[in-house]
Amino acid sequence: MNGELDRLIKFITEHYHFNAASFPELEGKSEKQVFEFAVQHSALHFAKTAGKVVAVTEDADHGKEINIEELKTNIPKALINTLRLAELVHMSEQEIIESIEQKYNDTL
Repeated sequence: MNGELDRLIKFITEHYHFNAASFPELEGKSEKQVFEFAVQHSALHFAKTAGKVVAVTEDADHGKEINIEELKTNIPKALINTLRLAELVHMSEQEIIESIEQKYNDTL
């Protein structure tokens, strides 16, 4: 991938801060507490995004057309959540790729 995911991770991190300016409840918290909050907040965003995708599919179960635009809105959100979490645990593009290759027992 030539560093594109690493660049995207850095870009997202520059715009998605876990600090007291963004989250007042983090004022005076330790690095460990900020990390734990960040992981939990990321999980909430995953749930929120997944819920929006579920709502689209649930509507389709009741005869409505699948709302492609709503899915397209939430795909980047899911990727942002994933890559921000990767940064929080210091997971690089290479580690992500290797993990995916191991899952599929194949190489990119």
